[in-house]
Amino acid sequence: MKVAIIKVDKLDYNRDAPFNPSKNYPEYHFKSFSQTNAVYDSIRNILFMLGMDKENYNKESWNPLGEIISPEDNVLIKPNLVRHYNLTGGTDELLTHGSIIRGILDYVYIALNGKGSITIGDAPLQDGDFEKIIKIVGIDKIMNFYKENAKLKINLIDFRIEKGSKERFGIFKREQLKGDSSGYTAVNLKDDSGLFEIIDDYKKFRVTNYDKDEMLKHHNRNTNEYLIPNSVLNADVIINLPKLKSHRKAGMTCALKNLIGINASKDWLPHHRFGSIEEGGDEYLHKSIRKRILTRLNEKMDVTANRYYLILMRGLHHSINATKLIFPYKDPYFEGSWYGNDTIPRTIIDINKILFYADNWSGVLKDKVQRKMFIIVDATIAGEKEGPLEPSPKKCGLLVAGYNPVAVDLVCSRIMGFDYEKIATFKYALNANKYKIFDDKPDDIEILSDKCKKLDEVIYIFNCNFIPSDGWRGHIEYEKME
Repeated sequence: MKVAIIKVDKLDYNRDAPFNPSKNYPEYHFKSFSQTNAVYDSIRNILFMLGMDKENYNKESWNPLGEIISPEDNVLIKPNLVRHYNLTGGTDELLTHGSIIRGILDYVYIALNGKGSITIGDAPLQDGDFEKIIKIVGIDKIMNFYKENAKLKINLIDFRIEKGSKERFGIFKREQLKGDSSGYTAVNLKDDSGLFEIIDDYKKFRVTNYDKDEMLKHHNRNTNEYLIPNSVLNADVIINLPKLKSHRKAGMTCALKNLIGINASKDWLPHHRFGSIEEGGDEYLHKSIRKRILTRLNEKMDVTANRYYLILMRGLHHSINATKLIFPYKDPYFEGSWYGNDTIPRTIIDINKILFYADNWSGVLKDKVQRKMFIIVDATIAGEKEGPLEPSPKKCGLLVAGYNPVAVDLVCSRIMGFDYEKIATFKYALNANKYKIFDDKPDDIEILSDKCKKLDEVIYIFNCNFIPSDGWRGHIEYEKME
């Protein structure tokens, strides 16, 4: 349960893809360099802080990831590649930066010693342009560099089986993608799913802008399944590279939430439940006929191919919503984007159970952990306010690293200035009866830093005071500071 934190004043990304180091470190395998690359230096330092192959540090033989990666392993690198645009800002606060990916990639390469495989993969949002994303992040230039200089080929996979985009008049067009050439496995958790406790309300399961009828095929009283690429199931080690951001539905997104991107079809991911809390939903707080109608209209607009019908529904939607100017809603929440969302936390933990316990290819959950994980959190420039899709930049100058996603996220919640006891994801992560992903107590986490050693101290030393999304303000902040 070790988690390392490194903070560097004015730490910024290297902007020169493929993000070579600025120094000829003894263990470095290549001959290309950048003028400055403080992120690469910080990744190297944080690996040393974790005590990884400490006895060979600063030697040509230094192999920090050798304790979790062996030659011939299949390694999956999972960054956050959610979307190619941010309507309220830039992509530094939206996506895992390429300098983070390159920095850890070099040490994966060292550990494999010319054998095994490396895959970089994610499932962006349905309207995410994968080609634009990899150019923004610089993965294309990283791939070219490795193709020309390395002994191992890197596989790059868009895990989605389809993407979608709005055309003229707002009609949503779906396009089939080739996806993972290794295929996919439907992993069924059945009554081991966190959703099983609320399965009587399965007809209310929703994810915004996706087909609710498709959702109900995969989550009902008999089935709770997710579509997992075989390249994920076939991995021996997962390198989890989340971007630290606030999150409208989950409160925060970090290592646990980042793994949602290993599911290939968003229609299979319950994010909230239709209706108010009083009606067995968690979309908003109080009953509202107007909100109920607006949700139904949105669901129809997401699947209609009739432009006249779409225009009519859009006009009706705007007219109904405009009544709030005269008769305000009892609460401001929509689409499960608030602190009362009790659906997406269960989905997040389900995906993490699959990643750790589903066996190779068949997807059957085993009693023992099937894969190792290493995490580096990109909080050099993080995202606050209306994350994960429209975050505002938060310059933190931080990297966080560890082996367990719950431990890392607990630490990062404190860095954000949030109280993990107010975030439902941690309730399910810390209290799982079967397929545990965290088997200790938060106080058992060992912080590796020159400034503090315990979880409770992180808030006093590294608090960056993130502004939560609107639906979480006043309900997530840590208030015990003296």
